[in-house]
Amino acid sequence: MKIKNLASLAIASCIIAFNSVYAYTLNEKFSTNHYAVYEVILGKDEVYGDELKNIIAKDASSKNKFQTTSVIFPYQSPGLNSTIKESVLGIITTENYDSKKSPKILFDDNAKNATYAGIYLTFKQLAKIADNKTLNTLIEELVQLPLLITDVPVSLVSKNYRDDLYYTAVDRAVLLDFAPIDSLFYTQNKLASLKDNKCKITILAMTDRTVLRVPYFISAHGAVNDIKCN
Repeated sequence: MKIKNLASLAIASCIIAFNSVYAYTLNEKFSTNHYAVYEVILGKDEVYGDELKNIIAKDASSKNKFQTTSVIFPYQSPGLNSTIKESVLGIITTENYDSKKSPKILFDDNAKNATYAGIYLTFKQLAKIADNKTLNTLIEELVQLPLLITDVPVSLVSKNYRDDLYYTAVDRAVLLDFAPIDSLFYTQNKLASLKDNKCKITILAMTDRTVLRVPYFISAHGAVNDIKCN
């Protein structure tokens, strides 16, 4: 009898130990039919190494979205309920626009703050989606999520009557009017010093309003993460 009890105790211990190895929580913070941004908070003593990265990526890709972003936070972090300054361990992106293929998985370990918590795409990709008749319905989903947009061409730098700064990016298919209200990396003076048609930026953008027209108009605000100028 004691042997049976000991065996049962050993089995139970193994189950508890197995469950505690992957104790992270994956929370859906922003979601549409085809896109999602997940907040992942690690469990106590959980190490964000290669094995765990792949497990989280598999978990996110199992949701059957075209594209996902998982933002990895340490144990007991407030996660995406905090500000863009909140520390993160990295970002995992999955892409699977063709469900017949294996998802493409990207790990960004250089992203160390929540200012990178958005669906990753380039400005050209955004314009291509808007310009493609078979895909342009997706842009209506994208503007419901935080977007991490790279290589945004600053076509025009301007201010409104309240002296608020705006960057305008123009493409045949998309016109993006962006208010850079914050940045972890640049001062307001630096943000205001950009010149027309001289710089490309990386932004975390939250859409305020859109107008379905050609080009597709997007008004947004957010943070500037990178500036590259000629």
